[in-house]
Amino acid sequence: MNASRDARLAARVLAIYRRLDRRLAAFRRRCGLACLPGCGECCRSTEVEATVLELLPLALELCRRGWEKELLGRLADSQEPGRCILFSERPLGRFAGHCAEYSRRPLLCRLFGFAAMEDRGGNPELVACRLIRQAGPKRMRQAALAVTCGRLAAPLMRHFTTAMYRLEPVLGSGALPINEALRQALQRVALAAKLSGGSRTRKPAAPRSR
Repeated sequence: MNASRDARLAARVLAIYRRLDRRLAAFRRRCGLACLPGCGECCRSTEVEATVLELLPLALELCRRGWEKELLGRLADSQEPGRCILFSERPLGRFAGHCAEYSRRPLLCRLFGFAAMEDRGGNPELVACRLIRQAGPKRMRQAALAVTCGRLAAPLMRHFTTAMYRLEPVLGSGALPINEALRQALQRVALAAKLSGGSRTRKPAAPRSR
């Protein structure tokens, strides 16, 4: 393991996230869809998955803060192994929902509700969020139809999962439950830092669900 290589990979992952965020913002402007303010319903899911590569930027930041031992211990002791350990019961921002590390969240957390998957014929279908659909059924139907007909381009999930795979095929494939992916990313970064003798900035304790 190489700390400098992981840092370069993380920087390229963040560049993919920035590109995706611009695409998502443009799509939301055009179709008028948006998450409900303060909503974190999707964060409560126990089925969120990510690759180790997607969580590499987050693991590097958490290790830089000196939080890795505490978080690894909490991951081992968690009574809710399926729910993301960084979930907060209390909203942490109008649009950040309940995510304690919103800017470094993985692909699925960014894409859900505003991206498309391809059907068997290769046609794009908007992946709809139940709450957004209920809040504006007419607008959701119009957006879904526009995506299917090709009048509105929604970010395709496949494009961004493929981009991760091409960046690093081993770490960028084989999606895991999000806590397991975070555990492996933290262990990888912590070991690389130990081997390289890297220094860290100690910050207050890691946030806990409230």
